[in-house]
Amino acid sequence: MSILKKIITGIGVLAALLCALIILSAINPGITETLSSLLSGDGIPTQGEESEAVEDAAEPFREEDADISDIPSGTEEEETEDDSALPEEEEMGTGQTVQRQPEEPDRGTADTASSGERIRGTNGYEPPAESGVSVPEAVSGKSGYEPITEKSEELPDAEGGEYTSDLGYGETGDNLSFDSIFYPYYQMLDTKGQHLYRQIYANAAAYNAAFVPIEAVPVSELKDVVMAVYNDHPELFWLNTVFTCRYDQNKICAELELEFNMTLEELTISSKTFYNITNEILSQVQNLSVYEKEVRLHDILIERVEYEKGADKNQSAYSALVDGKSVCAGYARAYQYLMQRMGIPCFYCTGYAGQDHAWNIVGLDDGYYNVDVTWDDTEGGQYDYFNKTDEAYADTHVRRELSVNLPKCEGQRYAVQ
Repeated sequence: MSILKKIITGIGVLAALLCALIILSAINPGITETLSSLLSGDGIPTQGEESEAVEDAAEPFREEDADISDIPSGTEEEETEDDSALPEEEEMGTGQTVQRQPEEPDRGTADTASSGERIRGTNGYEPPAESGVSVPEAVSGKSGYEPITEKSEELPDAEGGEYTSDLGYGETGDNLSFDSIFYPYYQMLDTKGQHLYRQIYANAAAYNAAFVPIEAVPVSELKDVVMAVYNDHPELFWLNTVFTCRYDQNKICAELELEFNMTLEELTISSKTFYNITNEILSQVQNLSVYEKEVRLHDILIERVEYEKGADKNQSAYSALVDGKSVCAGYARAYQYLMQRMGIPCFYCTGYAGQDHAWNIVGLDDGYYNVDVTWDDTEGGQYDYFNKTDEAYADTHVRRELSVNLPKCEGQRYAVQ
């Protein structure tokens, strides 16, 4: 009888607990979800759990220290997961019809800033007011950067709303990847933009100027992608800052044409000259520390290059390194290229400094620094604009467009006072 009484009492306690649980669940449904997750094990993180990698990193583009006549073709992956590859029925060759299905909107490209706008960068950079910029007399007029310029042409309407192009995709670039440490502009794009970036890079490297974009990109979004390719890759010294987009009635780019500053025959000869000269320069800094390389390459450019506003190919590294005459864009792209070859992060940064201007952002072991080789190429001012913080640059340099998303410059250890 005593045992039966205990059993009845136990059942009563369980019933009371169950009722209490039902009442609590009705008041707060999250309790039920929590219990369910705990029981199933879904809500318990496992030790060492890692987020899925989006893309394999690759070493930055480098050439061997020898005579080089081949045009660079980028960094190849042994195996690539091509999530963005077009369906089989959309693959096209010459003369086939461009007909893509509408896609789900992806995350937008990085915030851009046009003149007069102040947009905070994704890395925390806050552009100072351009109205507060004051250019010292010693460097007044030493600019010359030409922003990426788009020429848009509307295509005639085709029967059925489709446009038939005589062009193919050319090089798709699907075997390429770009390390986030050395190619920051690639990382600023969404998945679709990165796919198109790889195609543009591959076609530029193969000297193929005109092709059909592999992604259906509105005219309004194309400029950022071309800018990202251009800003990341000073080794494409034959690529101009102007491109043409021919778009259909839906404002989707149906044909893309790049502009080159030399013929293929000229490029074959110029490439060898370019790499021989840069290899000779880099041989002078091989045994130095990272910081010593940064300083020495900066000084070599000042010694070798003369600022000349009307210099040929002055938006390219070629103008500075081979011709020895350039504007700010040529200085900055030459420095970017040499530093990349040495494995030192160095970015092409564009913005406003009284006029459209270009300089560099360099990554050292304690952070990032602004470097303006052009303005340092001034008598008595060799390090006036070398290794400076954003705060130190606030009165003279303001980043624009995609460059607002480059890392903030807050390094201290190597700052030149």
